[in-house]
Amino acid sequence: MSIRIVIDSTSDVTDDIINKYNLKMVPLTVNFAEESFLDKVELSSSDFFKKLVQAEKLPTTSQVNPGSFVEAFSQILLEGDQVLGIFLASELSGTYESARIAKDMTGSDNIRIIDSKNVCLGTFALILEAIELVNKGMDIDEIVDELEKVKSKIVAVAGLDTLKYLEKGGRLSKSQSVVGSLLNIKPVIEIKDGKLSVIEKVRGKNKIIKWFDEWIAKNKFDLSDRTVLLFYSQDYDQLKALRQVIEEKYKIKNIIEQEIGAVVGTHAGPGALGVAFLNK
Repeated sequence: MSIRIVIDSTSDVTDDIINKYNLKMVPLTVNFAEESFLDKVELSSSDFFKKLVQAEKLPTTSQVNPGSFVEAFSQILLEGDQVLGIFLASELSGTYESARIAKDMTGSDNIRIIDSKNVCLGTFALILEAIELVNKGMDIDEIVDELEKVKSKIVAVAGLDTLKYLEKGGRLSKSQSVVGSLLNIKPVIEIKDGKLSVIEKVRGKNKIIKWFDEWIAKNKFDLSDRTVLLFYSQDYDQLKALRQVIEEKYKIKNIIEQEIGAVVGTHAGPGALGVAFLNK
């Protein structure tokens, strides 16, 4: 009996890793006016951002429903495998709760569900740890215990190029957005324990890479044995510049690049740049 890892589309795991480790991805839905798309199935990241900048109203997103999880779980169980589900923070979406309901509906003892308490590449970092533990041959309950212990050690921060999409999504007032834009403020946000908070306000886009460099040094992160996830939305040149600054300086073991998907991109907007890793 093997262990199959099930994820949702907000973790932004690369196609290479999904295919290599036979992960099962269940998509959320992105809604533009009268049109709805399955995230990453019917709408790629690049197509999403093209639609986003043209949209008059911010798109909405819909959680995975329990039925979709029942279908995914049942297929894996019928193949004789166990299910290890790792999903975005329950504070940010009902997707985790849908997975829990689906587990109860199947009535199987071979399903385990984990609330990552994160989203996007923060969840991706936890999934990478799960893959490593599965490959070590640990049993599913040992893996769950270890993931529950380390998930609070996920580091995930991102610099945003604009406050417009946070304001459109109701996470920032219009006056705050206007003042921030006039002052050319680029907020740096952190996702921790299921909550999003602004930890810094950087003046000017060109200073954000310097901020990341100083942030790594200030926190004395040892990245020599870490897989570091770098993520962006549309502005890949900015990611390349960040990678060039930190890759050699901090002797990073491995770097994975990814463009953020539609769900996170709805609030982050284009021009976001971030870093995530498991600091265990």
